[in-house]
Amino acid sequence: MKDKREHRRYPILATAVIKAENDRDALPVGSLVANISRSGLGLYSYSRIEKSVPVSIEITFVSLKGSKQKDTVEGEVAWLSKLGRLYYIGVVFDEELNPVKQPVLYEHFWKVTRWD
Repeated sequence: MKDKREHRRYPILATAVIKAENDRDALPVGSLVANISRSGLGLYSYSRIEKSVPVSIEITFVSLKGSKQKDTVEGEVAWLSKLGRLYYIGVVFDEELNPVKQPVLYEHFWKVTRWD
């Protein structure tokens, strides 16, 4: 099966808090970030989030200088897969990462990927 992804994925040491934007009563869901690209990310979570749900995700990561950083992305759940007790969730961003909306994450992403 051919991979439909437009951009290469990169591993990132990060956690994320996912908030379903279509449900005001939904509690934020904690997760681990598996990988990130310019247009999306993969997450591991114990909670199921249905396909096509719009989400806001606060990502916390360690910068190259060793400090804890945070930034937020908006997107939609594109797919999910159950792995034992975990769910592997794919999120496509509403817009590619950019220096205006995600300045901290954008800078980190480009510093890491330029070595590639």
